Amino acid sequence: MSWTRCVGSGSRHWGRYGAAGLLLVAQDEGVRRVLVDRRADWVHQGGTVGIPGGAIQKGETVLDAALREATEEAAGLDQLDPKLLGSHQQPCDVCERWIYTTVVAGVPMVLPVKPRSHESAGYDWVEVGQVEALPLHPGLRRAWPSLLTLLGRVS
Repeated sequence: MSWTRCVGSGSRHWGRYGAAGLLLVAQDEGVRRVLVDRRADWVHQGGTVGIPGGAIQKGETVLDAALREATEEAAGLDQLDPKLLGSHQQPCDVCERWIYTTVVAGVPMVLPVKPRSHESAGYDWVEVGQVEALPLHPGLRRAWPSLLTLLGRVS
């Protein structure tokens, strides 16, 4: 994995081939919840809330990258067989060459999840309607309205 430089601003993005994350949704006693990652204070955008994800490897599909990153970062997702519900692409605001894709997938129930990586301070299943009140990672905050639309189609 490596950084790539944004053509328009000179800023760096993690992942030469873009990045992908996994937004899991589950029903819990009639309430829709999503799995969020409390990012460790020391990482980029530390102290914010995001989702498990990371760089796409050469030749890897977005779905494969999102699933791989989720299992690398979160214990409890190893035997995951999610139902793909959709995806959202968020290109860089400046160069539009680098893209972060959020894969939205359903699981039958809220699963116990713990950090496997020191990059996470913990995982929580949060009611969909309460996500916006969290200190969201800026990328997730920008993508959230579109993700909420995708989640609105989930029964």
